Amino acid sequence: MQNNSSSITLGSTNLTVLCDDTLQPPLHSEHGFSLLVEKAGEPTVLFDTGTSDVFIKNASTIGKNLTKVEYIVISHGHYDHAGGLKYLTSLGKKFNVYLRQDAFLPKYSGDRFTGTDWEAIKDWFEFVIVKDKLIKITNSIYAFGPARMRSKFEEPDPNFQIIKNNERVRDFFEEELNLVIDEDDGIVLITGCAHRGIINIVLDALELFDKKIKLLIGGFHLYKSSEEKVDKVVSALKNLPIEQIIPIHCSGELARMKLTL
Repeated sequence: MQNNSSSITLGSTNLTVLCDDTLQPPLHSEHGFSLLVEKAGEPTVLFDTGTSDVFIKNASTIGKNLTKVEYIVISHGHYDHAGGLKYLTSLGKKFNVYLRQDAFLPKYSGDRFTGTDWEAIKDWFEFVIVKDKLIKITNSIYAFGPARMRSKFEEPDPNFQIIKNNERVRDFFEEELNLVIDEDDGIVLITGCAHRGIINIVLDALELFDKKIKLLIGGFHLYKSSEEKVDKVVSALKNLPIEQIIPIHCSGELARMKLTL
């Protein structure tokens, strides 16, 4: 999938990027991420909602009916992944939203608030608090996280902070969830921002499902990374059992270029 397209089909699974930084007209772009998962015979799942109503506008443009969504999974509490939730209230449906408790915490990048106004939408959704490492959403769709931080060159950006127990502390994104579609011949792995490290997430997915990754797609959070770090990540990814990689959102041009060579 390139930037002039928003969909990819793998067998009976169709993935549609509804929000990304670089979608092409007639689709709208914004800094954010949202992806629709439609798998034959299973409930429709929405992973993240971008910053605004862009994902709803794009869904309408390409003929996707979001009232058919049964489950929403929020990767983490940043505004560019959960901010669009409030715009779903106009659809007249109370959606089931899967997320971890820490997603509700106030979040900052330096002095800038980067979280979500949960208080304004708390009564509009049925929040399902994920407590286990791995949770089954539908017959073949799972959410898992947080990934175990094991690689020596990956860690969350130290500028990100949360307020927890009335204290401002570094954010290690312990609420971060990733999505997996489990199929007979491999898995599809979808990441929101990969704040805990894309290699860490991939290694966890490989261990949890013991299958090759047919497709890795999502934000890899490498847009501010040095070329040295990007090279390490790219080298590691290319040495893992991954058939196709589509870096979008916060992955950065350098990583996109190197991963498509």
